[in-house]
Amino acid sequence: MKAWISIDMEGISGIVDREQLLPEGRLYQASRALMVEDLLSVMEGLRSRGVDTVVVNDSHDGMLNLPWDQLPPDLRVILGANKPGSMVEGSRGADFALLVGYHAMAGTSAAVMDHTYSGEIRRVRLNGMAVGETGINAAAIGEWGVPVILVTGDRAVGEEAKALLPWVKTAVVKEAVSRRSAVLISREETRTILRQAVESALDDGFLAGNAHPWQLPPPVSLEVELMTTDMADRAMYCPYMERADGVTVRQTFPSVAEAFRGFYTVMALAAGRPLY
Repeated sequence: MKAWISIDMEGISGIVDREQLLPEGRLYQASRALMVEDLLSVMEGLRSRGVDTVVVNDSHDGMLNLPWDQLPPDLRVILGANKPGSMVEGSRGADFALLVGYHAMAGTSAAVMDHTYSGEIRRVRLNGMAVGETGINAAAIGEWGVPVILVTGDRAVGEEAKALLPWVKTAVVKEAVSRRSAVLISREETRTILRQAVESALDDGFLAGNAHPWQLPPPVSLEVELMTTDMADRAMYCPYMERADGVTVRQTFPSVAEAFRGFYTVMALAAGRPLY
């Protein structure tokens, strides 16, 4: 079996604030260690079920967060920015996917550091459905036949994932109080929760035939609501994009892969607002 992991940082256990999330933050180095700790707990669960190939894609910020020299030698790590697949790089050909350390979509209340890819994005819809990073990425890899079997993070992202992917298992490692605060659980309990969630995702999900790729029927409509009209003005430089209203642009694409590229282009053109 080949497992693919996309690992973000906002949903990692113990992380609640911007000081932990950016390289210039005073708590960032400690957060890298927390990221490794959650990843190793997930790896324990995979190994307990005989998974022999694991690829992990660093999916947070500049995507240079995982200290690869502190990771198991049999783990394949994808580091660095400007990857063609961004958060879904390396997923093609995997048997299943795990989204570790994820967070809820922009605009979600009681969710640690809610956002959708960048600070410019207010809302994204695929075929009329509001989606965050969980949904965007699940749709992208689902087109390649890869199912998401586990999402880890706070309770809000778990509920978001369940609403889109009813079969998915979730591991709740914290309860958000506000965007920048949460009730945490002990590190030992977190390790157990993560390991057992992976085992359940395999036993009751993938190995039992109950996990499915999330595949959107083409054509795929993309609608991106931005934070300001100026951002939408710039997004209109994306070829064939249409203006739906002052802050919203849209287009229909022949596949999720093309819609993903359209979304990324809009986001790049609109860039300029701090995420945190």
